[in-house]
Amino acid sequence: MTTQNKISHVTQYRRPWWKGISQWWPLLVFVAFILIAVALYSNGGKYRVITGTAERVVETISPLETARIVKVHVKVGDRVEAGDIIAQLDTAIIDAESAVLKERIIQSRLESQLEQLTLERQFASAHQEAQQALRDAQMQFKIDTVEHDALVEEIARLEPLLQQQLIDAGVLVAKKARERVLREILTLSPDNIAALQAQVQRSELQKQSALARLKEMEALVDSNAEDQQEAVNLVNIRKDGYTLRALQSGVISEVEGRAGDVVEAGARIATILIDGPSRIVGFLTENNLSSVAIGTPANIYPTASVRDVGVVQAHVVQVSPAVYSLPERVSPIRGQVVRGRRVILALEDEVQLVPGETVSIEIESSLFEPVSVTD
Repeated sequence: MTTQNKISHVTQYRRPWWKGISQWWPLLVFVAFILIAVALYSNGGKYRVITGTAERVVETISPLETARIVKVHVKVGDRVEAGDIIAQLDTAIIDAESAVLKERIIQSRLESQLEQLTLERQFASAHQEAQQALRDAQMQFKIDTVEHDALVEEIARLEPLLQQQLIDAGVLVAKKARERVLREILTLSPDNIAALQAQVQRSELQKQSALARLKEMEALVDSNAEDQQEAVNLVNIRKDGYTLRALQSGVISEVEGRAGDVVEAGARIATILIDGPSRIVGFLTENNLSSVAIGTPANIYPTASVRDVGVVQAHVVQVSPAVYSLPERVSPIRGQVVRGRRVILALEDEVQLVPGETVSIEIESSLFEPVSVTD
């Protein structure tokens, strides 16, 4: 029997190659994963991203002494210039202190002047009395001398008359007695005059010494007055501190004090956001044992102000030598405190970032220098 080939009436078609790929999808996914991992590794090896914040310098307005607020001249959002008054404190107590010190200065000067005047008068009076006593003694000496000479002449004239019994003997006896007294007085008068002259000299020396002491007392009083005046000046300086002024230009960011509040020394009344470029404070985690050199360039990606300023160029200006605990809000692990190093960057351009906003800091990994860790 002759074998005949079976004739099939079914048409066979070649399946398209792209439909067969579907059965190889696990391999394709694996390859894609490898490619993505390589790409991520390439970019991740080139750059490192750390978290940071934009900070601006602030000025705290606070009193140096406890006082009551009379008036607050600003509100949040106001712009102030250096020297503008922020708040005024009550100066009633310090005004009283100043008045008391000034009254003491005036009283001490008046007392000193009165004492000086009294001493001057006392010594001047003593000197004048000594001079007057000397003049009186000298005058009396002259009078006694003239009278004695006259009596001597009179006695010499009366003695012949007494011998002739032309006068009463009692007249001549009286004149001789007077002459004898005047002779004794004239004998003692030079010593008395010399003593009075010495007393005048002593009074003059006492007067000069008293004047010198008065000058010393005056200098001492002036010194005390200067010290008290310095105390008044210090009180005035303290009083100037009761007018709180802005030291730098900026914008009022916080106002905590109100009129009538009694604030303690150092308590914050207002806060001024100082004009100037922001600085970026980054945090390099502790497990990243690398250091960033001063001047290392970086790209800053703001969070709140990205639409206004975009990506900002910066460079490192300071790196902390020690390791600190990072705040939770900048911790890469939510709710967990992470330790790291502070990295401060300065912006290349004067752009205004929102103070306190979180930023991402992209630093090229090749610029990191490894740090050797030794025991």
